[in-house]
Amino acid sequence: MKLKASNYLWEMYYGGWAAPNIYFLGFAGVVKFGNLRIGGLSGIYKQPDFLKGHFDRPPYNGHTIRSVYHVREYDFHKLMQVEEPVDIFLSHDCPFGITDCGDWKELVREKPDFKQEVQERNLGSKPVAQLLEKLKPPYWFSADLHCKFAARVQHGEDGSVTNFLALDKCLPGRKFLQLVC
Repeated sequence: MKLKASNYLWEMYYGGWAAPNIYFLGFAGVVKFGNLRIGGLSGIYKQPDFLKGHFDRPPYNGHTIRSVYHVREYDFHKLMQVEEPVDIFLSHDCPFGITDCGDWKELVREKPDFKQEVQERNLGSKPVAQLLEKLKPPYWFSADLHCKFAARVQHGEDGSVTNFLALDKCLPGRKFLQLVC
């Protein structure tokens, strides 16, 4: 399944309709939906592949089947050029340091495997944290924690706030959905 999804999403590098009522923002992009500007960075941060650019091409091998969905510096820099306000931002990875702004003890109770990463301050993506500080959207949604975790990021310079929310996998009995009004 990953092979087919990776092939298909690579063909929509700049975004497009992935299925009925499901729009893929592309590997990095911002779209306007009604009055909202929604931005996103697709993929997982892995330092060795970050600087390499998009070298993965079908047919994928054992390494490239995974590296094709790693975040690249090029896509990160495209988003760092965004000047207009973004209302909502979506990423797989959570921003580095996000646990400082929420109830990290509750996160560790839910996911004990995170305890060491939180204590050693290596949970999250530093490039995603840079995007958070640059864009300062009112809302940021993430998936990588695979559990519900909320945080409020206070931006010092202008007093703006980002409401961060990570949700769980879409499985029965999990906290994968929340309404935001």
